[in-house]
Amino acid sequence: MRYFLAVLLITAALLASCAKRGATGVSVNSAFRRLVPPDTKALAAVDVDKLKASPFYQRHQKELNFPMLDAMSERVGMDPRRDISDLLVAWNGSRAVVLARGRLNRETLESKLRSLGTQPTRYKNYTLFGEDRETLTFSKHGVAIAGPAEAVRSEIDLENNGGGGVPDEIQARLATVPKGDQVWAVSRGGLAFTEIPMRSDIDSALSNIISYVNATSLGIGFDTGTHLQAEIVCVSNEGAQRVRDALRGGIGLARLTTRDDESGLLKLYDAIQVTQDQQTIHVKADLSGELTDRLLAYLPQIRNRADQLLQR
Repeated sequence: MRYFLAVLLITAALLASCAKRGATGVSVNSAFRRLVPPDTKALAAVDVDKLKASPFYQRHQKELNFPMLDAMSERVGMDPRRDISDLLVAWNGSRAVVLARGRLNRETLESKLRSLGTQPTRYKNYTLFGEDRETLTFSKHGVAIAGPAEAVRSEIDLENNGGGGVPDEIQARLATVPKGDQVWAVSRGGLAFTEIPMRSDIDSALSNIISYVNATSLGIGFDTGTHLQAEIVCVSNEGAQRVRDALRGGIGLARLTTRDDESGLLKLYDAIQVTQDQQTIHVKADLSGELTDRLLAYLPQIRNRADQLLQR
């Protein structure tokens, strides 16, 4: 069960490793909207099908075939690269629920999980696989739901009681993401996911700006290259200045500590623009196809980190 949930989450990160900038506004896939909990503080999504259609993915499809995903396909009968078309993660400040749809064969997946010794349980006519920390089930419309057992049961209750919806504050942030971006994340009520345990140095750095952040939005679009655009809405102009200075300082420090032979990373840091418009910080980076391709040299490091995660 941990293997399944970890791969769902990692797939989003791995695939986002290409849409022209234009009109703004993205939306939550219609299959997911009624399953978005009302207490959601942050949403993150990957349109896997559109991402796979990008020139970048087409150029590097073989390089993005991770061994752990091949193992996932063999063991469980589900290949995220082939079987998932859309992925959404909803975070309420203490737990995350993962929603996935696509070409998932429910019967095959459940049969594989049983063969691996995963014992099913029942909750309100739904079949659940896993344990308290990691549980999987399917909605009435075939959406895979994964997360802590409590969160999955809450999703079942939500569906049976008429469904949820995207909170207005989250919807407002979605309107700022460039239309067509295949990867995006938005939050309300502060900086998202800071409640997750992290390294002490990262936690210390974030503690200096958390109190100044009110909402965020991030979009990543892929065509022949990679395009990133983010907004950080702060509680005041002064708070925005502190956040801007912290971001610029962090980028500058990262550049200073990068080796001269890591020219791809140096060009990446140079491409990031951080500007301020009153209470809003804008972060933008447009990477050419050549630079994006060069950054793939760091893919083995991503693989190692993913393997370490699966081993925990």
